[in-house]
Amino acid sequence: MKKRVSKKGVVSEYLPWLLIAVAVLAIIVISAIFIKNSGFSLIDRIKALFGGR
Repeated sequence: MKKRVSKKGVVSEYLPWLLIAVAVLAIIVISAIFIKNSGFSLIDRIKALFGGR
C-alpha cells in the first residue's frame, strides 16, 4: 500500500515567498511605467547626483 503524503507544509512555507515576489514584481512594473513617462530627465538627475554635474 502507498501512503499519502501531505504537501500542506510545503505550500505554507512557499506561499509567503511567492506573495513577496509578486509584490516586488508589481512595484518594479509600476516604477518602470513612471520612469518611461518621465523619460531621460530622471536618468540625468541620477547622473547629476553621482557625477556632481
